[in-house]
Amino acid sequence: MIDLGDFIEEVFASRSRIRILRALLEVREINVTRLGKIVELNHRSVGQHIAALRGLGIVEEKQFGKIKIVRIRDEDPRVKVIRSMFDELKQMEGTD
Repeated sequence: MIDLGDFIEEVFASRSRIRILRALLEVREINVTRLGKIVELNHRSVGQHIAALRGLGIVEEKQFGKIKIVRIRDEDPRVKVIRSMFDELKQMEGTD
């Protein structure tokens, strides 16, 4: 099991990974190609970040033929904390 510090570093390792995570928190489930368009990253980069998030256990990926569907694991307590953090930050933006 990865320790909390390493988990946090891996989740927030790059701006691209944060954009992917935010998009997944919003849509919950999406195909990889569409996700890449939303976050403005190529398919390969999205795949690498999804693999890292999947390795942390907070994202699942399913294959339907050539289509890959990615889903955030809302049932994971760590995802609930991350979602709460982003919600709090969004609220703070609106109060400036």
